[in-house]
Amino acid sequence: MKKYCFCFGFILAFMIGGQTAFAQNDYIVTIENDTIKNITITGVPGSLEKYGVNVYNENLMPKYEDYRLIYTTAKSKKPQEIPYNEVKSYSANGIFYKSLHARKVPLVDGMVVFDTIVEAPGKTKEELYSAIRNAIIIGLSLTADQIQKTLVEDKEGGTIMIKKLIDFPVSQGMFNSFIYYDVAFRVKDNKARLTVGNIAYHYEKGAIFNDATRNAFDVKAEVFTKNWRSGNTIKSHYYKAVLLTFFSIEEKLIANFVKVCKKPKVDDNW
Repeated sequence: MKKYCFCFGFILAFMIGGQTAFAQNDYIVTIENDTIKNITITGVPGSLEKYGVNVYNENLMPKYEDYRLIYTTAKSKKPQEIPYNEVKSYSANGIFYKSLHARKVPLVDGMVVFDTIVEAPGKTKEELYSAIRNAIIIGLSLTADQIQKTLVEDKEGGTIMIKKLIDFPVSQGMFNSFIYYDVAFRVKDNKARLTVGNIAYHYEKGAIFNDATRNAFDVKAEVFTKNWRSGNTIKSHYYKAVLLTFFSIEEKLIANFVKVCKKPKVDDNW
């Protein structure tokens, strides 16, 4: 089956890039549970689409690769920064943000599974099925032929499934990377469910001084969510996979799934 990149509705921003704030009640909580208070956060991470890693070095070099938060203090207007991987959460302009890498990994019998149930009062099983199906087709820009090859459908049972759905494909020269997972949509009257599992990250890396070397890896979420950090050492590709997992599934896929299910019905009997 051909693999398709998923754009379920519009893509949300990772965070507010280039934000400027003027209130000194912002704060940052580090992964060590220290709090940096009485600050003004002036810059936060931008889009994950621009995130790249060193394809020759497995370990993260924050100075060159990591996102960072920039802030000033009441005593000094000189910008200071902290690497994103060191931030557990932060509040900017009164809005609280939980860092992607600090979120709780949802485990079901030892497997990473995102499971979301949405209440949709007044909507029938058929209406929800149609709304979700249309959103998938538009998001993936599927032709009639591609619909048959991509979607595993059971309209009577109220399920739509997609295997190995690819998101965030990136090519850094000859080295490619992307996250992929299985998606299942289930509907019944007044309710819809989204389940995402079999999550993995594909990446390729070379050898220093030997561009002809290319090694490919497919790492399961059960591995990279647990092993992306080891003390002060951070595995670059695993770290990126964690960020992409929570952004792609929670911030984008689940958020848009909820919007589609809760969208008000259109009354054509005017």
